[in-house]
Amino acid sequence: MLKNILKHFDTKLIKLSSILAFLYCLLFNTAILIYKFDYYKATIFKGILELSKDFCYIYIFAFIAFFGLNVHRFVLKFGAGFLFITSAIASYYIYFFKINPTKQVIGSFFSTDLNEVYELISIKLIIWIIFCLFTCFYTLRSFIAKNSKSFFTTLLSAACLLIFIYNIITPSFKILKNYFPIQYLHNSYLNFATIFGDINYADISKQYHFIDNSDPDIIGVLVIGESARFDHFGINGYKRDTTPYLNTTKNIISFKAESSYNLTYLSVPSLLSRYPANQIENSRLENTFLSILTRLGFNTTWIGTQTLMRNFANFDLSNIYNDVNFTIVPGGSALFSLNDHDEKILPFTKEIITKSGKQFLVLHTSGSHWNYNARYPKKFEHFTPICHIKVKGDASDCDQLALMNSYDNSILYTDFLLSNIIGLLKDKNAFLLYVSDHGESLGENGYYGHGGPLLSEQITVPFIVWVSDTFKTKYPESVDAIKSYSSTEISHDYVFHSILDCLNINSDIINKSLSLCKSS
Repeated sequence: MLKNILKHFDTKLIKLSSILAFLYCLLFNTAILIYKFDYYKATIFKGILELSKDFCYIYIFAFIAFFGLNVHRFVLKFGAGFLFITSAIASYYIYFFKINPTKQVIGSFFSTDLNEVYELISIKLIIWIIFCLFTCFYTLRSFIAKNSKSFFTTLLSAACLLIFIYNIITPSFKILKNYFPIQYLHNSYLNFATIFGDINYADISKQYHFIDNSDPDIIGVLVIGESARFDHFGINGYKRDTTPYLNTTKNIISFKAESSYNLTYLSVPSLLSRYPANQIENSRLENTFLSILTRLGFNTTWIGTQTLMRNFANFDLSNIYNDVNFTIVPGGSALFSLNDHDEKILPFTKEIITKSGKQFLVLHTSGSHWNYNARYPKKFEHFTPICHIKVKGDASDCDQLALMNSYDNSILYTDFLLSNIIGLLKDKNAFLLYVSDHGESLGENGYYGHGGPLLSEQITVPFIVWVSDTFKTKYPESVDAIKSYSSTEISHDYVFHSILDCLNINSDIINKSLSLCKSS
């Protein structure tokens, strides 16, 4: 009977699908199995048993996927190549950085600009991709993949392909969401479905009543740092003097803060929003405090050495573009020009603050994003040896000391940048707020960079407030209130409410309990 059934099917394609499924699971899902094993709170025997069971499930589904691609030889070649190359990239970051392709990580990937992509490509990644593609196409070539002459095989392949596609959209079994290829394909689908979904955006500047008591010459500045850790700032007690300028600057108050997320494309929209991190979906439905300031007559400007990502947590970027005078610094990462530095924002900043009227600036820096050595000029190479990568490499190629030295040099440069911005503002009626979008792992427990688990070093960030002497004289109560929080651990949730309150704007939308200018 089995022979009668098999004679209606193309057994060669079944064998090819079986081999591709096995190779796929071996190359890519092994990374996830190893990753998951670290989290099994069971005996080694039980852990191995559970993971073996997982392997059987994912092998069966991988077979269904590859057999489905056999519906046509061109579909098979393209589909198999696509799965192998995308899985090679995703698995690489699990193997070497312990970064799992969650929906948030996938969203960050699709929001990354060309400069960041270039800096994240390493020779190891390229070799891994080439090896995986060679394995895929060598297997296909060995079987001389052709269209099946069996109607039943083609029909069954089409059914399997539909099952595969359906599970990308709505995984039938929870286990599939944890393994390749469904894990990253499903999360990619969710990301794009959110981006292109219909959303009615609310303009909070028109929905609430505002009483503007701000001075006609007030200047507020929000500096958004990148990948800066609280515990690597000398001003916060770090063993190295990475903040010599800030240490000697008066009217500085430094806080320990928790970022909303450990990914830029999520944390930046969150800190611009009135909603806390756990209500990011609400944040997507309305614009930011920048729209309020623009409506109240502020000259509101965004200057960045980073591009405004195509989507910040799937925000409609018209919410920012339409609310500010927007400038990407020429020669910055937006133009794919490497090794340009944050100090290029200084001439633009100087030009703007010399104008009359109320000013608010957002300065979005490249900060301490990998590659750390590219974030600062040679003269800031104070801590040595640094992480030299002569060919394309990544953070995991560096020894711990060299990696830390390179990172700390980038913090030293951030200190220099902030001191120069403060220098431009010191004779004005001004205040400055600096906060990093998230932190960074430097090899702790095998983790590098950011993304993935919300580790302490990736979400504990510096939060610094500076006020000019003029501001201090005019608003002593506000300055005293800011100081009263110095021993309090705050968060990104304070940014929206503090900025509006410190500018002396009153409204029901402001949560005074989250304002640094209101005594704690």
